[in-house]
Amino acid sequence: MAFLFNMNYQEAQAHRWQVSGSICRTFAGMKYRKPLVLVALLFLVLIAVYFAFRNTVLTKAFSKAQKQAMERYGLELSAGSIAFSGIDKVQLGHVVVKPADADTLLQITDVKVNISLWDLLKGKVGFDGIVVNGLTATIYNDSTQSNIKGLTQRKSIDTNKVEDKADASYYDMAKSLQGKAFRILNTAFEVTDAHVLYTDSAYSEEVSIPYFRYDLKMLSGLVISTTTNDTLVCSGEVVKRKKKYKISLQQKGNGYLPFLSKKGSLQSRFNSLEGMVSLDDDGDALTVSVEGDAVDFRLNHWRIAQGDVVFALSGFKGSFTIGDELIQMDSTSEVKLGNVPFNVFAAYSHKPNKVFTLKANMPETPSDTFFNSLPDGMFQTLKGISCTGTLAYNLDFSIDTDNPDSLVFNSELKRNDFRINHFGAENYGKINGSFEYEAYDKDQLVRRFIVGENNPSFTPLNQINPYLPSAVMQSEDPSFMLHRGFLPEAFRESIVQNFKERRFARGGSTISMQLVKNVFLNRNKTISRKVEEALIVYLIETQRLASKDRMLEVYLNIIEWGPNVYGIGEASRFYFNKRPSQLSLQESIFLAGIIPRPKYFKYQFDKEGNMKPYLNGYFGILSRRMVRKGWIPESDTIGLRPDVKLTGPARNMVVPNAEIEPDFGAMPSEE
Repeated sequence: MAFLFNMNYQEAQAHRWQVSGSICRTFAGMKYRKPLVLVALLFLVLIAVYFAFRNTVLTKAFSKAQKQAMERYGLELSAGSIAFSGIDKVQLGHVVVKPADADTLLQITDVKVNISLWDLLKGKVGFDGIVVNGLTATIYNDSTQSNIKGLTQRKSIDTNKVEDKADASYYDMAKSLQGKAFRILNTAFEVTDAHVLYTDSAYSEEVSIPYFRYDLKMLSGLVISTTTNDTLVCSGEVVKRKKKYKISLQQKGNGYLPFLSKKGSLQSRFNSLEGMVSLDDDGDALTVSVEGDAVDFRLNHWRIAQGDVVFALSGFKGSFTIGDELIQMDSTSEVKLGNVPFNVFAAYSHKPNKVFTLKANMPETPSDTFFNSLPDGMFQTLKGISCTGTLAYNLDFSIDTDNPDSLVFNSELKRNDFRINHFGAENYGKINGSFEYEAYDKDQLVRRFIVGENNPSFTPLNQINPYLPSAVMQSEDPSFMLHRGFLPEAFRESIVQNFKERRFARGGSTISMQLVKNVFLNRNKTISRKVEEALIVYLIETQRLASKDRMLEVYLNIIEWGPNVYGIGEASRFYFNKRPSQLSLQESIFLAGIIPRPKYFKYQFDKEGNMKPYLNGYFGILSRRMVRKGWIPESDTIGLRPDVKLTGPARNMVVPNAEIEPDFGAMPSEE
């Protein structure tokens, strides 16, 4: 019994220990599971709160968006329906955006948005993704009415923010733009069946977008211009870890890019365009590296050229550094046109002064490679030219906008064993013989005449009184006989003056440049014409295709001297009924002075045909300079006054019904 008792006791004791252990383990499990239970309960409460109040929060968030659209842009925002279609999905139907005082700007059939729950709980609307279907944007903008004014003219402006923005560094602004771009790139989107119509008083454009998608990594889209029947195929890739962004565009058709077809504006198109942008931020500066290549890239603008300027192959590889007070393109950056590379450095700083600097260098390049790489649509007279030797180019430009007189401008095209084998579309040596000249008034052809002995009005240089070429050179180009086509200092001074007056107030053209413009080129004030003009002058002067005397002789025999008066032979008869050899010093100075504005010569005379007194200063300055250069003796200037008397047909334009020599065509004798 004792044994049984002891055994039962031991069993009972063991059972108690088992029960006790089980109870302890139960309480211990409850101790460690309590936080998880609380988290689960809190999560359930949040879900309950979310579902209970999400519609209210959504309505308030949309109301806030409506208020901001009206306050900032004067736009009415409305939706036919707005509701949740899932835990974090919102669907809006028949969304309309309309200016308060104009017709509807935007209509969307259906919008589906993946919202950020955390932002929604804070009373904001943050997007993780958005799908838009059936978008129609109707834009009109002219002098009488517009439905997009509010987008460019905010209704209310926070002056504190404006001041902060003005004081912000370039780095801060770049960081702000980078942040906005990142927010966009962190939002997946898809647009389908979209249409954009734009109309103003002189231009209209219609574009359809069947689809445009971005899934946080890949971009794809199709943009069709209904106006030009062109298609733009877009693709891209984002590598967030390396902060690299790639894009590829292909244009199929012959029209310009959408919304760049307006006549008079900058227009562009291409066959294909590929680019990559990468970012690197070290905390003090943002470095933006850019690579791009284009095939058949075209630009069209009336200031560039008359038609398309076509770059068959072009590319860029370089980096930009954006600091607090400086934006700089690295000197290793390279622009490539055809097979010709250019190293480019550019910088802009705004403290303490606003300074812009540009340096460009083309390394020694075979001359044929250089000319073959020139873009189509420019340098038409050079097409087909063949050369030997090499060319190299350097440009150094810098301007302090607060001190423009300190401007630096050095431009040099160096040659090595350079020689022209044969000319292209134009023979620049033709000015050495007789040729037909076309006289234009702006862009209108006025007349054609022969420059040479077959023209009775043509006057060789040795049959012109030396007073005239001396006065013309002193007035137009004092160093003509010494320079090689260019006067860098005169060009620098013209840039300074034009910058100060904020207009084209002064040109830097030499007689060589004026001659080339008149004989070989059109009169259009385009960049391409000015560059081609400079290049032709370089070829004529450095290759000595014509002597200085011959260039001056042709110049004096073709330039406009009055209304439909061309060449010194016609001018001497028109004003004085004389031969060019009979011109006096006063008459020569007068003729030199009217070259810039020959049609306005009559305003230098009063109603009786006497020259106005204000010209005394001009006559005195020009004659003294001619004396200093040794072109005329000082004795010729004694008593010199602007007492020029018109004795030819020009007098009738100053003094109506005045008596003049009756035979305009007869040439007075040399005696």
